[in-house]
Amino acid sequence: MTQFRYLAVGMVIAAAALVGCSSAPSTPPAPSSVVTPSSSWIPSPEHETAPRALAVYRQYWDLSEQAEAAPRSQDWRPSLARLMADPALTSFLDELANLASVPAHSVGEYHRAPVVRSVNLAEPARVVIDDCLDASDNHLVSDRQADAGKHLDNPGQPRRYRLEAEVVRYPAPYRWLVQVVRPHVDQPC
Repeated sequence: MTQFRYLAVGMVIAAAALVGCSSAPSTPPAPSSVVTPSSSWIPSPEHETAPRALAVYRQYWDLSEQAEAAPRSQDWRPSLARLMADPALTSFLDELANLASVPAHSVGEYHRAPVVRSVNLAEPARVVIDDCLDASDNHLVSDRQADAGKHLDNPGQPRRYRLEAEVVRYPAPYRWLVQVVRPHVDQPC
């Protein structure tokens, strides 16, 4: 008889649980029960700095590809100076002047895979970016009438190599500028 009571009590509890489940509201939980991140979490300066520096680095590449595609079409200094500082700015302008004097231009695009290697927040803040530059789809093309369209790529230079860049935050007004670009053509990637 005792086993019968336990069995009966167990069945009543199970039935109550089933009724409770079937009568549960089908609406989602109230917003107050949704877990949200603590409002005391503040992103570290590194979390804000790295994306800004990467964005400027990407803009620099977009503009530099446009300049290499048409080195004689305009004075590129003002546009590039919004994204670059010396020594990178002067070095790149020298490369453009060389392209214009050949005369030649670049066709195609570079493929890149930039990643932030380090962030230093000491003034001036500096972000070092490692990139794998793939120039397989980019070619130097002659603009001379006799050789128009001829590829002038240097066969001895690798088409994929490591590139290191330093992006620095300049004061007054605060802005990020690509200051150093170091190609490591001896380091394939």
